[in-house]
Amino acid sequence: MAGSRRTRELKDIDRQEVLQALAQARSSLIEARRCMRPRSGLSRSAEAVISEIDDFAYVLTGTRDHFHLKAHGTPARSDRKSD
Repeated sequence: MAGSRRTRELKDIDRQEVLQALAQARSSLIEARRCMRPRSGLSRSAEAVISEIDDFAYVLTGTRDHFHLKAHGTPARSDRKSD
């Protein structure tokens, strides 16, 4: 029998669950990497997994920096004077 693959699309709720799990894994890897020697094989491996998580998030969300901190800025100043 010819092997047939079943694929199913992720529903929005499944997508959010996957992203939450990826975020937790990514955060754990970043925390663990802080205790590692910077150029060790283990540190490089952790960095590679973090990169793969970012790539997978890109496939799910369409943005490469989904897990990166968003810059917070000052709201635009209004030129209108209060009366």
